[in-house]
Amino acid sequence: VEFEGVYKKFDDGFTAVENLSLEIEDKEFLVLLGPSGCGKSTTLRMLAGLEDATDGKITIDGMTVNHLPAGARGLGMVFQSYALYPHMSIRDNLSFGLRMMKGPERLSNDEIQSRVNEIAELLELSEHLSKKPKELSGGQRQRVAIGRAIVREPEAFLFDEPLSNLDAALRVGMRLEIMELHKKLSTTMVYVTHDQVEAMTMADKIVVLQNGIIEQIGSPLDLYNTPQNKFVAGFIGSPKMNLIEGREAEKHNANTIGIRPEHVTVSKTDGLWEGRVGVA
Repeated sequence: VEFEGVYKKFDDGFTAVENLSLEIEDKEFLVLLGPSGCGKSTTLRMLAGLEDATDGKITIDGMTVNHLPAGARGLGMVFQSYALYPHMSIRDNLSFGLRMMKGPERLSNDEIQSRVNEIAELLELSEHLSKKPKELSGGQRQRVAIGRAIVREPEAFLFDEPLSNLDAALRVGMRLEIMELHKKLSTTMVYVTHDQVEAMTMADKIVVLQNGIIEQIGSPLDLYNTPQNKFVAGFIGSPKMNLIEGREAEKHNANTIGIRPEHVTVSKTDGLWEGRVGVA
């Protein structure tokens, strides 16, 4: 997947994404990270075909897809809300997209049921196929939403803050499940979140966005150890990096220095405690 100089400007004049150029490798788990309103969900929606790019080019497997509708891009999307049909069983929710397929891609009923059973087993939903969504926990419902995307066998998966509706304990479990799923399916995943803990624990590569502009691209360790600017330094890490200016920074020929908690060492000499700071 590649974005080349992509812009998104809404009718009210607001520019949500500005000159975004980004390459997503095959089978990579890439996270779009940033504060609310930074353009990460808009970027994902342009890739999915749910928003039109104002300018620039989006390609998948070398083919420009700007003109293609969402259903023709071969992508599976999981939303923040589960978006399940409440009156349908879990089996029918999983199979709905397959039953709506037309033309040469249409599958037989036996093929549809086989795929649904396979995905249900993969996501540990086999015992719940006859139930309605309201009978499942939040984590199980999110698994159904993920299964609905998987069952269509897309080229890549897009996740738009899928865990934000879950409580803290469920979020940790679902993170592990999605990472395990990535390994099993061995496919490209693009994941949007404002939660840097999610990004740091799940991603192969992170794209940090602010005001529609890419601030830095790199692995979690790259962003943590070598932030390129003050925004990234302050945004990545918990607790945040301490930023120091003035005389202390001038000693290191810098305008600003960053100190993380693990850079501080404390020792006791002649009854006195002494702190030493390593500078990032």
